[in-house]
Amino acid sequence: MREKMKVFGIPLGVMVLFVAALFIHQLFLVKQLPQPEWSRSIPLDYTSKEKPQLFKHNEDLFLSSKGQVHELTINDEMNVSKDKVSDTKITRGYPFWTDGDQFIYYKDGNLVLTQNQKDEILYEGITGLGAGRDQVYYWNNEKLFEYGIKEGSSKEVHTFPSEISAVHVEKDGNSVIQVMKDDTHDFVYFMNEKGEVTEKPFLVVNTAQNKMIDGLTFKVDDGQLILLYNEKSRSQGTLSYNVYKVQAPLQELGASILTGTKMEFVNESNGEKLVSPGGARFVNVGGEESVLFTSEGQEVGDSSSVRLYSAPFRNEDTLEGTTLNTTKHVTYSPVQLTDESLVWFNYDGGTYELYGASQNEQVVSASTKWSGRSVREALNNGVLMMFSSIVTTLTSFYWFLPSLFLLILLYIFRPNVFEKDGVSWAEYASIIIFLLMPISYTSKAMNPYFYQVAPEYFVFPGSSYALLVLLSVITWVIWKKGRDPEWGSFAGAFYFMGIYVLFYITSIGPYIFNLF
Repeated sequence: MREKMKVFGIPLGVMVLFVAALFIHQLFLVKQLPQPEWSRSIPLDYTSKEKPQLFKHNEDLFLSSKGQVHELTINDEMNVSKDKVSDTKITRGYPFWTDGDQFIYYKDGNLVLTQNQKDEILYEGITGLGAGRDQVYYWNNEKLFEYGIKEGSSKEVHTFPSEISAVHVEKDGNSVIQVMKDDTHDFVYFMNEKGEVTEKPFLVVNTAQNKMIDGLTFKVDDGQLILLYNEKSRSQGTLSYNVYKVQAPLQELGASILTGTKMEFVNESNGEKLVSPGGARFVNVGGEESVLFTSEGQEVGDSSSVRLYSAPFRNEDTLEGTTLNTTKHVTYSPVQLTDESLVWFNYDGGTYELYGASQNEQVVSASTKWSGRSVREALNNGVLMMFSSIVTTLTSFYWFLPSLFLLILLYIFRPNVFEKDGVSWAEYASIIIFLLMPISYTSKAMNPYFYQVAPEYFVFPGSSYALLVLLSVITWVIWKKGRDPEWGSFAGAFYFMGIYVLFYITSIGPYIFNLF
């Protein structure tokens, strides 16, 4: 029994220490902030099975879902201080406007005002609706109208050559209007806050089923229109997203049809290109002009997650983004709540849950405290990383082959080598050859992902060699102490190689591959 403990107990004990170090490292990682000045993601106690529609009025957030509108007031500590529910059914797929008392929305082809649970038809036979902070636009085919909220009356704004598809209103009152060109394309016009529309369109966007515009954002800066539009494409059942930029002086809009420039987004933390960026929105958070956008996650446990990123806007075709959220699923509908806070929906495949993040110092500090949720996340990440490390076992199989080949040749042509007492030179030679095999493998495996996720004690100049030397020394000591004297050269060599590989996949291996 004691001999078995030496043979198997000591290696298993060292492996347990490596695995424990992995989980402890993950426990500390789940306390890390996505950015130094931003809190970790904070659940805001609102969930829905149906994707909610959002509208922000002053500091309140309105969420419409399943025949109700929730008016949430979120305080500086990122707590929901008020949750007022109104039984008003907003038509899905259409925006709405509200101040908490009045609800203006599309219903059964009409523009409807609901107040005190009483409906009033403001205009009959409309075909669409667009809402901004202080504006409500609606249309009937090619005719655009504005409903004056303060005046309580409507006026015709403009008549376009063909049917209106959508109106996008920014907080400064400027608007961008999509007008049908054909079944698969829309023209785009610009309208300023005074209701003056460009004579001709300045852009054409896709509206086909396999390639379509998926929202846009714009701003007017120093007489220039800067517009970003998101495009969703489907090819062979796979969805992909891209963001395009259009820029031109206001006085030149409509002079020609502009072409969007494809934007590239890079993860600032590791220099890797971000895949399928979408949902771009101009925001000004902390006094810095930025672009909020979503893209596929690149961290441990992200799997098919879509994360929220922020990139300082420098009017270039490539922007460097940094993660703002620590949620692990699909991010939808990011909204700037205040000058120092954001909210969004995290979709886990069945439920939409409202989250937020803040630059408030108290909120940032409180978010780094361990909770049941964060501990479960750390344990989950550790398990996923251990499963990923199994790939190391498969890819490192060839490390055994040269040593095995040497032992087989010696067994065939010089069998007397194995008949000596103690450890033969053949066993030493096969171990030395084996130790040379991981060198090139590890230097290549320590890629940007490794340097992003590995602990500091694994990341230093020359670590790819130093770590292998350390593992070799630990394995050599255990091999010398634990090797059964009655074993032959084959058993002794493979005992050493097996222990080494197990140590490798429980120490370095979890940080090499990201299968999830």
